Order: sequence, then C-alpha cells, then structure tokens
Amino acid sequence: MALSIKVSNIGAELTSINFNGVEMLHDGKNFWDRQAPILFPTVGRLRDNKTIINDKEYEIPQHGFAKDMEFELIEDLENAKVYINKSNENTLKMYPFEFELYVAYIIQKDVLTVKYKVINKSKNQMLFGIGGHPGFALQFPQEEYYFELNRKETNPKFMEVEGNYISNNPAKNILKDNKIIEIEKDSFINDAIMMKNLKSTKITLKQKKDNKKILEFNFEDFPILAIWSMPNAPFICLEPWFNYADTVEGTGYFKDKEGVIKLEPEKEFDCKFSVKFFKE
Repeated sequence: MALSIKVSNIGAELTSINFNGVEMLHDGKNFWDRQAPILFPTVGRLRDNKTIINDKEYEIPQHGFAKDMEFELIEDLENAKVYINKSNENTLKMYPFEFELYVAYIIQKDVLTVKYKVINKSKNQMLFGIGGHPGFALQFPQEEYYFELNRKETNPKFMEVEGNYISNNPAKNILKDNKIIEIEKDSFINDAIMMKNLKSTKITLKQKKDNKKILEFNFEDFPILAIWSMPNAPFICLEPWFNYADTVEGTGYFKDKEGVIKLEPEKEFDCKFSVKFFKE
C-alpha cells in the first residue's frame, strides 16, 4: 500500500493525499476553495472578527491567520515533512503574542499523522486555540456514507450555529445507537455537526453499502470534533478543535472562550491527529 502527500508552503496546507493511486483529499476547487487549513490562533469566527486580549481589541479573521501565512520547510524526509511559522510584525498587529508554530506530517504505511507544536516566545502567558480542517474527497453522494464513533456515547454535547456564532442552547443529539451519524441531505444546511464531551477517540467514515471502511480518524488529543461540508458537495471535513467560534452571548474577551489554551513563556504545547486509510 502506498500513501503519499503534497503540501503547500502557504499555510503548510495539504494539497494532496494519494492512497494507492486514489486522491483522498478535496481538490479545493468545487464548493470550497480550501483543502486542509490549519486553524490558529483561533478556531471559528470571533464576533465581528474582533476580540479583546489584555484589554486591547484585535482583529483576527475566521479560523485565524496561519492558513494564509508562508511556512518554511525545515525537514523533508521520505516519510516526514516539518514546517515552521513564526510571529512577525503583521501577526503582532492582529495578535499580541510572539510564537513559533510547527506542523509535521508523518506517514507510516496507511496512516497519516499531523502534529502541531506551539512555542510561546513572548514574555507573558500566551492564549490561543488550534485545530485541523482536512476535507476528504467522496467518490459517491454524501448520503451514501455514515460515521461511526468507536465508543457508545452516553452524554454527548452537540452545538449548533445561530447566525454566525454558537448558540447558547444545545443542538439535538443526532446519534443513532449512541455512536452512528448518518449523513442526510439536510445535515449541513445549518453549518457543521459539532460535538464535545465525547468518550470516543476515533470516528470512522463508512459506505452504507457493505459497511465498507473508507478512513478512520483519531482525534484523541482534542476535546471537540466537528463534521462539516455543504449540501451535495463531493467532500466532507473532519475537524478536531481546541476551541470554537464565539457564542451568541460571549463576553468578547479571548481569555473567556471555552477551550482556549494558556501557555507560559518558553513553554510548548503539542497535539496531533491521524488518519488511517483502507484499501479498496
């Protein structure tokens, strides 16, 4: 079995995941012009794209700015690529912390692991969120697939979008048999399926016909998992998050956002997710 990837220096974004000659990543052309953006230093949309940090207002675009920055390739091996991005004058205007952000892609047989490392180079405690957003190509219509979590969920928390922000009211629990998510025609009409308080660490994409496994996604390090696409789009995204969009009744202070990571000076934060692909 052969697994290979291509990565752009802009955003250190995956542009291809080829498994046994089949392209597994969205092409970035139809419906959505991204493929696998890195979400940093925030996940989701801030109220009017603004937030307050240390009593000063900053403007940060949806899902942060890392996805549009140029990364440097610092390690290029047959089965591993490592990229770095550092804070600069432009980032400091949007976000008042000095940082180093490392992204590593590691291939082991049929598994692709994505590792993030953040180092706080500031003199003060750094606040940030981080997440992944890979979009996987679908060979058939969305409704021919479903997801299965690896554990039965007794008390999952589903979130939903209200306007551009997260509702303060929980969304309906859509799990069947406490672990199955079926993709319907209206699954993504109101944005993403967002879950937290999960016991599961993995989720598997399967075809309804013959229950064939397509991929298994390990999000063990992350407290939140989102599934997103658009109606009738030929892809589906699996998004492991540490924080999420502002809530409808949020304070506007970055420090108050659920899931925001607090990192002391010169300390580092590491997390990873992985995808295992299954042969035809």
